[in-house]
Amino acid sequence: TKGTIKGVTTRAMEDEPIDCEILLGNTYHLANEPGADVVRDMGGLHKFMKWPRNILTDSGGFQMVSLLSLAEITEEGVNFQSPTDGTRLMLTPEESVRTQHRIGSDVVMALDDVVHSCTVDDARFDEATDRTVRWLDRCLDAHEQGGEEDA
Repeated sequence: TKGTIKGVTTRAMEDEPIDCEILLGNTYHLANEPGADVVRDMGGLHKFMKWPRNILTDSGGFQMVSLLSLAEITEEGVNFQSPTDGTRLMLTPEESVRTQHRIGSDVVMALDDVVHSCTVDDARFDEATDRTVRWLDRCLDAHEQGGEEDA
């Protein structure tokens, strides 16, 4: 979650019998702590984790479910309150892509409006689906700009 694999070393993930080709990094948690700039300044997520193979980063969207009580979802993005210290993190589609670029992800995911699978509100699913499509366009624009903040 924070650039570590729990209970196993990266070396064990590389070696037989696991021989893992790709690991998942959590964009929200890495942006929240230690911070995308810290990871970048340490040489990126590969160096931070000592992982020579591919890294896929999620968009941070799943935290809209797991941290729903600490999240405000709007058309702009998701404004999270940190569960540890109460600070705010505004994760827009553009910031999600920039963060993933900043930490050195190989496979960048688009921010999506995630709805809990037990939700029975069809209108909320429709809203999330439509918003996800709009956010995808914004993510693609940010990705095409190379994730640069002022591009």
